[in-house]
Amino acid sequence: MVCVALPLVLAACGAPSAGRLPALAPPTAPSGSPVPSVPSESSAPTAPPCPADGVVITAHEADAAMGLRVLSLRMRNCGTTPYAVHGYPDLKLLDEDGDVLDVDVRHGSEGISRIDSFEAPPREITLQPGDTASTGLVWRNTYDDTTNPPRVGTRIDIAPTAGRPRRTFVPRLPADGEPWRENAPAVTIDLGSTGRLGVSPWTTP
Repeated sequence: MVCVALPLVLAACGAPSAGRLPALAPPTAPSGSPVPSVPSESSAPTAPPCPADGVVITAHEADAAMGLRVLSLRMRNCGTTPYAVHGYPDLKLLDEDGDVLDVDVRHGSEGISRIDSFEAPPREITLQPGDTASTGLVWRNTYDDTTNPPRVGTRIDIAPTAGRPRRTFVPRLPADGEPWRENAPAVTIDLGSTGRLGVSPWTTP
């Protein structure tokens, strides 16, 4: 089992040399005017907004080796009431233009690999506020049909289960140990020419 890889200026001062004009001082804001701040990476939000249905889904972990890819997604109850879920997420992959990719999304890992956690039967889960559940995506990035371009998903359109409210997001994975942030490195789902994506049922830790 395997997953995907992820994730300034010094100024010197001195007397101007002969024949060179001194550097101009930066303009200053008029007295009493607010000075706009420049957002830094550390100021980026560290938690996605909570949707109206009370659960938020983000990428969690990734692994990759020998052409096999695994990406886990985490669903967190960010609301104030219990949230029940049973079964598999209902998802589609979108390309960089936002178009739906022609992908065979299947329950389990059959035809891709053999991963026991993907073959476990789904069970009823109730998430209390703050609780999490996870699901996994598995695929191979084999590319052996050069008559068609490789299929690469850059966004995930997903509902916790069929019929529930959908949401679309870019899967992003911060460096190990860091919290989620909206400008963390993005992960692509590079299906090559296989066109198959396996999904595991929702489970709790």
